[in-house]
Amino acid sequence: MVKDEEFSKLENPGIGTTFEINDHRGVVVGIAKVTSSTLFGIPTLYTTFTRAIEYIPSTRFTIAYILVEPKNDKDIPYIKAQVAKAGYLALTNSEFQKMIADYYKYQTGIGTNILIMTLISFLVGLSICGQTFYTFVLENLEKFGALKAIGAKGSELVYMILFQTLFTGLTGYGLGIGLCSLLVAVAKSKVPNYAADITYLNLGMAFIMVLIISGVSSFIAVRKVIKIEPFDIFRG
Repeated sequence: MVKDEEFSKLENPGIGTTFEINDHRGVVVGIAKVTSSTLFGIPTLYTTFTRAIEYIPSTRFTIAYILVEPKNDKDIPYIKAQVAKAGYLALTNSEFQKMIADYYKYQTGIGTNILIMTLISFLVGLSICGQTFYTFVLENLEKFGALKAIGAKGSELVYMILFQTLFTGLTGYGLGIGLCSLLVAVAKSKVPNYAADITYLNLGMAFIMVLIISGVSSFIAVRKVIKIEPFDIFRG
């Protein structure tokens, strides 16, 4: 047996623990330690091929699914109803893909890992952009004070910073999407059966995150600019 995060689901067995698997007796003779668990959320057991065939014999129903192509899309509800009466589930192509995607996102660790990576990327981008624009304001504090002294309104300085952050954010967004599309295209041409799609939903979510990062960065920089007093600048 493999002692990973899923090991406790079998009530933490030890060497010599006896299991009953499909009316067959199984004895734990060793426990392996691993650095990471599987993505599927189930315990892992190892045995010989002969015993595996005995423990898990082939089922009576060996067909996973049947592919049907309706002559008309209007027939799909009728086909679903007839299949449901027989005790089975009928899904369209999009529904089948969604069911598989939902399984990997919510029933395995893949969805959590992607969420954590996305959150970390967002926080890193937010901190770097905020620090960059705040440093930019500090380095040009005298120039902003001079602009105020010659009559520039505070709102005009705010618009200037907002334009700079938005332009920088959109430029980075375009470069990032372009680089990502290029890498996906190269991977599909080099790696057999490589599956990756850039959907409009992904692009929209990334765009919203870029706007949030730009807005927070602008807010951090704007607070410093609004408090600038020309008198303090020229006195220094």
